Amino acid sequence: MSRENPKTYTAEFRESSVKLANESGRSVAETAQELGVNVNTLHTWIAKYSQVGNAVLPTVYG
Repeated sequence: MSRENPKTYTAEFRESSVKLANESGRSVAETAQELGVNVNTLHTWIAKYSQVGNAVLPTVYG
């Protein structure tokens, strides 16, 4: 059984996803589904973004 390489997302995509999740008034799960991102991945981005404030997130997998 082989594992697929994890998807990579640009810093701009991650940042805009976090902003959408925070400002849309929808749940994180709904936002993640709309974006085609795993809900746990979006929660991770939100947590990391809140730690660094408005700084751009480094490139990460997932």
